Amino acid sequence: MNIKERVQNELKQAMKNKDTARLEVLRMAKGALLIKEKESPKDKELTDDEAVMALRGEIKKRQQSIEIFREHGKHAEVQALEVEIKVIEEFLPRQLSEEELEQTVRAYLAEHPEMNHAGKLTGALKKELGPSADGKTLNEVCRKVLGG
Repeated sequence: MNIKERVQNELKQAMKNKDTARLEVLRMAKGALLIKEKESPKDKELTDDEAVMALRGEIKKRQQSIEIFREHGKHAEVQALEVEIKVIEEFLPRQLSEEELEQTVRAYLAEHPEMNHAGKLTGALKKELGPSADGKTLNEVCRKVLGG
């Protein structure tokens, strides 16, 4: 079952359970997937990689909002957005932790000692790791490993 179908099934379940908070988030996720699907050619089905990109975009929007709300001391909004992020993350592949990323970066550098630029290293590893690594976190880890 692909991500789009899983979102649709969870949406139906949330309706049955009358879970309005979850229902709102799932409707937003479905909308984001539909927008992404409309961007691609008509005869092409939405792939899981495209769905992951769309949902990660929604998470990033919420993370940016969380930062702004924290600056202004709006803790209720921060908590609501964190709940939304958790619901969206259910449909995404597991992210590698910083420790796992650091091990991966160090192993890659052992095989490719000529890599000495964080941007190039991040790009190479992002292609290798795909959706299991957040680009921003990966870049921070690469900078840390190269710098220290």
